[in-house]
Amino acid sequence: MRLLAAADFHGNSGAENNLSKLLKENYDCVVLIGDITNFGPPEVAESLLDLVKESGTPCFCVPGNCDPKSILQVLERKGVNLHGRCVKLAEFNFLGIGGSNLTPFNTPFELTEAEIQEEMAAASCGAAGELILVTHAPPHGTKVDRIREGTHVGSKSIRQFIEQRQPLLSLCAHVHEGRGVDQLGRTLIVNPGPMTKGFAAEILIDESKRVNFRLLEMR
Repeated sequence: MRLLAAADFHGNSGAENNLSKLLKENYDCVVLIGDITNFGPPEVAESLLDLVKESGTPCFCVPGNCDPKSILQVLERKGVNLHGRCVKLAEFNFLGIGGSNLTPFNTPFELTEAEIQEEMAAASCGAAGELILVTHAPPHGTKVDRIREGTHVGSKSIRQFIEQRQPLLSLCAHVHEGRGVDQLGRTLIVNPGPMTKGFAAEILIDESKRVNFRLLEMR
């Protein structure tokens, strides 16, 4: 399976153009990891989602902390909502949680660690298959959740879930300067970086379930 992971568009037209260019490639799935808008309105997400739909590529999307919670209605209407759900594609189960753990900024879509834990438990996958975790917030204490000052700001509940469940892949975003990869046990963690800067990631999972990645940068 060949995946395109992109996040942190923040309603920016340049970021949407970057996605349009990437969609010319042949992907099996596009995963949008939140902050589609910049504090709304939710309708801003529609043109971006229509762009993916026109490409004919299956898409999953979780909201970010800078998206209003009402964006879930748009994601539902477009048939791409992964928040609080587990959806099977081929032999993979995609489990998604949007928003973020609490921040000092009182952004629109924040959850307590207990709420994140509850949402993830409720979205547990019944079908057999390898698990791919999609969360806007990164797991705490990793290379991909450090802000510029070096503080780790990711979710402890997401880290605990990864440690316990060991998904094949964890896709996250939120911390723009946390672009990169890390590993927790068998789980490869990828933060593609913000599309506002032309960043994304390509993930290739081969028949032996080995996960390869490539961080992309649009010129």
